[in-house]
Amino acid sequence: MPASLLCQRCGEAFEAKRSDALWCPKCQIIKAKERQSLYETHKRDKCPKCGTSIVRRAKLCHLCDNKSRSQKYAGEHNPNWRNGWTRTRGYKYIRVKKPGEKGHPYQAEHRLVWQGEHGPLPKGWVVHHLNGIKDDNRPENLLALPKSEHHRHPYKAIQAYQERIRQLEAQLRESQLNPEIT
Repeated sequence: MPASLLCQRCGEAFEAKRSDALWCPKCQIIKAKERQSLYETHKRDKCPKCGTSIVRRAKLCHLCDNKSRSQKYAGEHNPNWRNGWTRTRGYKYIRVKKPGEKGHPYQAEHRLVWQGEHGPLPKGWVVHHLNGIKDDNRPENLLALPKSEHHRHPYKAIQAYQERIRQLEAQLRESQLNPEIT
């Protein structure tokens, strides 16, 4: 139920939906314009980059400032920079492209290690970690397989596991026979 109140600015009676209203609708508009004109007096110059007006003590407008910050804190200048690597789903990724270059800037470290040892990875192939630890990127722990055979563990993959197990067992026997090696 609307309440009949007196405007504190002009003294006229007005109907208001809220009981704590202070001004009539005409005076609310005048008050808003006064507030806006106060804000306008704080405006200073134009943004040196785009020419829009900027507020007091600002060097750039809001949009230009955001753009400059994104460039200022890119790459090594970002406080979250980890020397060009990141980790996603357990895999370690290395930055191989500079900002602004086309293509994805990060590549999987295990793919880079395998390619460094064996040359380019054939199309449709994946690099598998023999011991199942996704960030163990030693060359002897990596095996390239066709995508279709990666999760089926074909005979080739089983052979690689068996060979790796034999090597580890031989190393273990050697260290048990010669304790001063470890």
